[in-house]
Amino acid sequence: MDDLTALRTALNGADPAAGTAPAPEARHRARTRAIARLEESPAVSRPLWRRIPVLAAGAAAAALAVGAGTLLLPTGEPGGIPAAYAAPPEPIEVVGGDPVDGTDGLLALAEVAGDRGPAPGSGDVAFVSTTGTRLIRLTAGAGDEDPDETHGYRYVPYEWNEWTGPGGEHRSDTHPQPPLDKGGEEADHEWFLEQGTESSEETLHPSLVWPAELPTDPDGLAEVLAGLGEGPADGSPAGIVNAVEFLYGNRPLAGPEEAAVQRVLAGLDGLEYLGTATDPLGREGELFSVEVADGTSVSEFRFLYDAGNGSLLYRDTILLAEDPELGSAEDYGLSYPLTAEQVGYVWSGWVGEVGARP
Repeated sequence: MDDLTALRTALNGADPAAGTAPAPEARHRARTRAIARLEESPAVSRPLWRRIPVLAAGAAAAALAVGAGTLLLPTGEPGGIPAAYAAPPEPIEVVGGDPVDGTDGLLALAEVAGDRGPAPGSGDVAFVSTTGTRLIRLTAGAGDEDPDETHGYRYVPYEWNEWTGPGGEHRSDTHPQPPLDKGGEEADHEWFLEQGTESSEETLHPSLVWPAELPTDPDGLAEVLAGLGEGPADGSPAGIVNAVEFLYGNRPLAGPEEAAVQRVLAGLDGLEYLGTATDPLGREGELFSVEVADGTSVSEFRFLYDAGNGSLLYRDTILLAEDPELGSAEDYGLSYPLTAEQVGYVWSGWVGEVGARP
């Protein structure tokens, strides 16, 4: 007698599953979900981060992540992912005329930020809480060295909470909301649509841990930003912008530190002032943008700053073009420019320990 038979006998007919078996469709769905969860990789920004260690992410995921998080699903599974896109989120409303050079405007804002004082809270653990929407690319070919089929995109709203201790102790809480548009058959994606809050803890690579005190002069900060990650320093516009995004997502900034960030951004070629805008949380600020090209895409990075104290309220990324070898939005009924990410900054400051909230 095997263990299952023994258990059914012990239950003496009270087992509600006695004499039943899952339908073939349910068995297939459960198998697909299990394999997909094993192959699922965390959201990765863009291959601009390829010089920085990708923690807990497969090589295929890192290679395919272009302006979005990536989920890899097994090949050969029928049903699969509907080849359709979800509707992009509404862009923020901008009030103003044609874009103008943004250098002087951002430098003036840096003067405001420099008078702001220290970041709120107390303790030596950095805490950053954000909310927003991210573009997720769904693709076949998990495990293949050269996946060649992209099945679609989804826009998923998230709430993110990040803690980083002085030694690189890091915790990330990710809370996805229902996608803005499911697309296709819900049953095809049930495992993805039903994903809930996930919490992960790890120790960051030393190259990803910020110094206890950031330089407040733009040249010194630019050197720190360029040195983020392993490998040679990357002072290119792409490297600087990615490092700035990583900084804002992982560390609160005192006024003089944020002023230095703004002065670094003001030094990038092509920085523009777009006008006054209101973010999805209803906060008004001044919107600046810079266009950056890397080996696989061209993107516009936009930063919305509070005119009263110089703090970052919101940022987004807009894909302008992608390498055709990685797929094209136009194949799925969308056109560029295409929103890739929207992030609103809810609160950042210092707390006493990893996991603590203000």
